[in-house]
Amino acid sequence: MKDKESCEAKITAHRQSVDRGIRLLVQEMEHEHTLRTESPRGRVERVLTIYKGVRPLLAVLGTLPILPSPWRAAVVRFDRALQALALSARDFTPGFPAANDFRRTS
Repeated sequence: MKDKESCEAKITAHRQSVDRGIRLLVQEMEHEHTLRTESPRGRVERVLTIYKGVRPLLAVLGTLPILPSPWRAAVVRFDRALQALALSARDFTPGFPAANDFRRTS
């Protein structure tokens, strides 16, 4: 019961930022050209755009005690791997504006 209450409190505390990130992602994806053939750079940019939208959700999932510890650890590792990719994106995708949005926060 304590885990459930802790999860509900964390979700409530972070709901606005998660909802905002997902709402912005949906808006951005509505303008995406899905019929266009993507270059490798375009694929990386797309992944990072999606990551930017779901990053707050990943952060919350990585802290929920209701999830088994190995699952939380996997979510945290996945988040860190995508964050590292985003930080290094400026090296191979010059001018990609979202690369600056992923400074390490932990």
